[in-house]
Amino acid sequence: MSCIKKSAARPARAGAYLRLACLTLALALLASCATIQRDVLYDSATGSDPSELAALELKLTALRAKADQAAFAQARGEIKALLEKPSTDPLYRARLNGLAAEAALLAGDRAEAAKRLAEAKSAYQGDEYSAVVASRLARTNNDKLKELESALLNADGAQRIRAEMGATLHDLGRQREALAAFDAALPFLPDEYRLLYGPMRERSYALREADANIAASSAAYLNREQLPALGMAVLAQSETNTLDWITGGATWAPGVLFERLKAAGWYATSATGQKDPMKRRDAALFLWNVMARGETRLLTRYSVRYAARPASPVPDVPIGAPWFDAVLGVVEEGIMSLPDGRSFKPDDPVNGLDFYAWLKAAAAWR
Repeated sequence: MSCIKKSAARPARAGAYLRLACLTLALALLASCATIQRDVLYDSATGSDPSELAALELKLTALRAKADQAAFAQARGEIKALLEKPSTDPLYRARLNGLAAEAALLAGDRAEAAKRLAEAKSAYQGDEYSAVVASRLARTNNDKLKELESALLNADGAQRIRAEMGATLHDLGRQREALAAFDAALPFLPDEYRLLYGPMRERSYALREADANIAASSAAYLNREQLPALGMAVLAQSETNTLDWITGGATWAPGVLFERLKAAGWYATSATGQKDPMKRRDAALFLWNVMARGETRLLTRYSVRYAARPASPVPDVPIGAPWFDAVLGVVEEGIMSLPDGRSFKPDDPVNGLDFYAWLKAAAAWR
């Protein structure tokens, strides 16, 4: 019996030893995992959050569209603080260095931008944002376009690249291609990108039918800002041949041309200076003179027609106004329209892109 009892006790003690060994092993593994976890946390660093970079990207994009020194200083401070925190995530490091390169470009420091882009490429070569920033280091638009076309083959995204391609094609005068690039990208990007590229997209839309590059003298006026009086003269001379009967085909100095057209009655009485902001009534009067080409009977067509009538057919365009004939003429000939189908809104402002479209239609009339 004693032998039987002793042999039964041995397995019991062996089981206890086994459980103790398992517990020891588990504790050792737990300690090891804790050490590994601490190492990972140290390498990744608190603050390596992609959402932080997304917010910074939008800030810098908005700053490209509209400079703000205080906001720029704040963004650079945030980027600097993040660069001081270590991270082993290659995508994160590539994007962060791309943002640092963008900030350097905005500050005019091309050398620092190139350095940061090299860091971004070393971390990860497929970052789309860094590819866009890298293209902006190119010295010419043709070189920039080549950079962007190459980036499309290697980057992990396409919308930012296509939007920047639109801007480059816009600057190269390839407006149809620019419009296609913008429309392939902007609907899928945040509002900050539309703020940056939207005006160029609108300009490409307005100029997509142009046969040649816009003259340098015209470029400053082809935007959504209110057009000054001088801009009308510059656009008419540079982008059409409708003033040749006045200039003899020669290119006159803008100031001289403005004074000549003003003296000839091409501007309403409100336009006394070259920088005066233009309104719809001013545009109508100028365009009607473009269409008439000095033909006096055409200039007074509607005054004669409505001389015996008690009221104007357009409520906010009174008979006897210096721009009465012009408004009725450009509306009847389809050059300009009645915005609400009834009124002309003569005091509304005019921007360069709208005026350019009307001017091209007026120049092609007859």
